[in-house]
Amino acid sequence: MVETKFCKHCGEKIDKECVVCPKCGKQVEDLQYNSMPNNIVINNSSSASSSASAAAFAGRYGRRLPWYLTWFWIIVLGFFTGGLYWIIGFILRVNWNSKN
Repeated sequence: MVETKFCKHCGEKIDKECVVCPKCGKQVEDLQYNSMPNNIVINNSSSASSSASAAAFAGRYGRRLPWYLTWFWIIVLGFFTGGLYWIIGFILRVNWNSKN
């Protein structure tokens, strides 16, 4: 003979070993984990932290720029740094020529 009990939510007659009522789907008793050992998992991989920081960066600064704005800034910064190169080169060349 199968031992039974009643669901405390809907009153349905269920098996004594049931943890969740098959009629209403609610949990009847607390789950017991006595048979399982207490394992501790530590996840400290560097890839997890790098992907988390990348997600934080994307969330903080919003979405990416459109392709045309990206190329615009590449060109502007390229002219700026190239212009500095030529200006500094010209000044150094004049100073070097005047001393020799």
